[in-house]
Amino acid sequence: MTGPDGRDRVALALIDLPLAVVRRPLRAGQPLPPHAEDLAEDSAAALLGRG
Repeated sequence: MTGPDGRDRVALALIDLPLAVVRRPLRAGQPLPPHAEDLAEDSAAALLGRG
């Protein structure tokens, strides 16, 4: 992935999306759901064309 679109996609997949997955439960004072890691991994793979 190259260019601005590629950089934005990589940043979303590796930074923004994982933060979003954990932010809501942490702000609510709740533990992460057991499937949080899988959600982040599956979503990143789909964004990066590997899912």
